Amino acid sequence: MTTTPGPRPHALAETAAAYGASKVAKAHTKLSISIPSDLADQVRLAAADSGLSISGVIAAALQRAVAGSDQDRLDAAIDAQNQENVAWADAFLPLTARLWAEVEW
Repeated sequence: MTTTPGPRPHALAETAAAYGASKVAKAHTKLSISIPSDLADQVRLAAADSGLSISGVIAAALQRAVAGSDQDRLDAAIDAQNQENVAWADAFLPLTARLWAEVEW
């Protein structure tokens, strides 16, 4: 007998749940925003699925976006450093090869 899996949680709810676990009290600022109606429906669904408030879901999504942006900048800096390291290694390759050739084993 096969069982039918239950409904999959809304993807936004999964994202919100990871960030909504923190119960640390923080200062809040009230904002009034306008978003497309279909997006608002998705946020409401995610809030219901995750057990968070609509504000909590939106805050979690923003936190994830900011963290992703920070990670992208960090990845770009590491990539630039790696490229610089390769350039230095390539520049010193002839000298290194000559020094290795002169080593007496």
